[in-house]
Amino acid sequence: MAEGFLDTADLPRNEGGRCSGCDGPVDPLRAMRVAIFDDRFHYFCSVPCRTEYEPPEPDPVLFELGVDRPSAAPGHGSDPANLPLPDSVESWSPGPPLDTADETLASEPRNLSEILQGGAAGCGSLCLALSLAGSTSGALNARLSLALIGLGALLARAVLRERDPVELQPAVELGGPMLLCALALYARLSGDPETSAVLATTGVVIAAVATQQWLIRRVSRPLKVEREQIRRDLSGVATRVFGSETAPVEATEIRPGEEIIVRAGDIVPVDATVVAGDAEVAPFRGAETTEARTVGDPLTAGAKIRTGTLRLVASWTGTDCAWMRLVTDPHRRADLSAPLAQLGRRGAVRGGALAALVTLGTAYLGEVDGVVAAAAGLATFSAFAGAGVAEIAAVHALSGVLRALRKGIAFRTAEAFEHAGRVTSAVFCARGTLLLGEPEVAGVESFGKHSANNVLSLLAGAEAGSTHPIGIAIQRAARDRDIVADAVRSHDRIPGLGVTAVASSGEALTSGTRGLMLRERISVASVEARINSHEAMGRSVRLIALGSRVVGMLSLQDGLRPGARAAVQYLLDVGVEPVLLSGDSRDTCEALGRAVDIEHLRPEVLPGDRGAEVTRLVDSGAVVAAIGTSPRDDASLAAANVSVVLGVAGSSWAEYHVQLASSDVRGAASAIRVAKRSRRDARLGLLAVGAPAATACLAVALGAPALLAPLATLFGTGAAVSLIRRP
Repeated sequence: MAEGFLDTADLPRNEGGRCSGCDGPVDPLRAMRVAIFDDRFHYFCSVPCRTEYEPPEPDPVLFELGVDRPSAAPGHGSDPANLPLPDSVESWSPGPPLDTADETLASEPRNLSEILQGGAAGCGSLCLALSLAGSTSGALNARLSLALIGLGALLARAVLRERDPVELQPAVELGGPMLLCALALYARLSGDPETSAVLATTGVVIAAVATQQWLIRRVSRPLKVEREQIRRDLSGVATRVFGSETAPVEATEIRPGEEIIVRAGDIVPVDATVVAGDAEVAPFRGAETTEARTVGDPLTAGAKIRTGTLRLVASWTGTDCAWMRLVTDPHRRADLSAPLAQLGRRGAVRGGALAALVTLGTAYLGEVDGVVAAAAGLATFSAFAGAGVAEIAAVHALSGVLRALRKGIAFRTAEAFEHAGRVTSAVFCARGTLLLGEPEVAGVESFGKHSANNVLSLLAGAEAGSTHPIGIAIQRAARDRDIVADAVRSHDRIPGLGVTAVASSGEALTSGTRGLMLRERISVASVEARINSHEAMGRSVRLIALGSRVVGMLSLQDGLRPGARAAVQYLLDVGVEPVLLSGDSRDTCEALGRAVDIEHLRPEVLPGDRGAEVTRLVDSGAVVAAIGTSPRDDASLAAANVSVVLGVAGSSWAEYHVQLASSDVRGAASAIRVAKRSRRDARLGLLAVGAPAATACLAVALGAPALLAPLATLFGTGAAVSLIRRP
């Protein structure tokens, strides 16, 4: 046998075609990984199975029987794990874990990029500093050499690294330094007396371009690492269902409509809807709290199953997932498609061209030397056409989207993120947002000859079959008291008001709000004081009448949702006016408004009129966000400029602007707060870079030194970077 060749023909295989990692079925001819441990072939169905597999320790009995240990190869120490494998086996051995391998590959170009950036900045700075040495031939030649070396470093960096689409084209960003170097070379060869000034401008431009690149990469690197981590977390292995069988597949192979099974400890790899099972779930990637999920509930990719097992049908996969759309999708990334990010890139190119034209025009009118005028025009162009102006808004957009994802908030599009940042009023559809939406009966009162139990029996009969939270609460109260519902018939339900029907006694029965009683011409004057006393405590009141007389009253108390007061405060902190929209009476709404600090109330609005009520707010000039649940509040959500919906992220029907993975109302308010702050910071960032650049360019056009323009942009970029919020 030739040296370095391992004969594997007689080695035993693992039996039964089973994966050595998960013990699942695997075809030896199609196994993802094959390895040899303990003189035996082992087949693995996936890379994670191979990575997580720990080979058994060698049997110590073999050594006691006199079997020699393998000797270490020279240079590899005595650890058998360091022994080199023969060539025929190396092709089957798994590489390092994905995270380690990717980090190793990513660190090398990153370090090289930083070295080239530092070299370019250093050469540019030295080119300027050597102007103190005078205009001797040696000094000018040294400065020109430094400028060319700095330009070479920038060009090498542009060639050796993969360009992010958010960055300017190298021809635009490096056009100014290249033309300035060419101009400096021409001036030096022609002996132009302005060579020293041109070299000073060239050095400053090269240093400014490199430093801007470094500043932007420094603040965007953690964001890109987080984006890559999201992509990795959602690229795992899932158990796909084929009829009555299951098989492990990569998450990227799952298609909408296919079913998967997730168990305790698994991460959901796609957006999906539960079709079977019950589980406690961390509802989004990084969530610290858990929520119950059952049939019909949506789940987002990245949710983690804490306990239980679920069968899911995929609704969105790949980059269509809620957590991927604005982060990794090359066509919908927030840092590419957000309006302010696009404005920054357009402003860099068009602003640079305009600044150069203005500078050259004023130089021509002022009969400035041609070389000096050209240097000034190129310097003003580079002041705009750099990473500072072009990318600062994009960094803010990506930072804002990632901050929202950490809170369980997914924006549908980058435009939705922008619109949410413009919101001036936020309408809370009270039940299910500020209120739990699970009212409880607080008291039953009877008037006349009817008892309280009789009143509750009539109410339960009127609400038989109702799916409204109030109807469910009344039926539950009757069951708890062992009261049989009256045999009410001929129900006519009036949304937002109540029910008209016929009681078992044959009398006309009316059950509902005060508004329904007045509509049916039933006087409530005798019980007005009792109604007001309950509504002043924030309770909802249901009246029951037989014929034309009120015979009883029931009050219900709905608890505040945890975090309701905090959600309102979040909005007030960013200057958004909270509005309470409810079908309850004014007294009830005022009590709720006092509890959560909302002054703008829209009470007694019927369900069918709520969309029109939101439209009236929009028509008044406000940018309105509606916060609610689906499908209960769909009319209000559709009428608003921005729809914010609790607990729908991951669902197949989720076309709302802002989708929450949880039912925490604080997340809804946080969505608006994050969007507004991100938009404000992006605008301030553009202003911090653009205003100094424009002012300096105007000064250069009027005769100030050309190097002032790139220096102003550099300082502006530093100020803009300081506004970026850290994770």
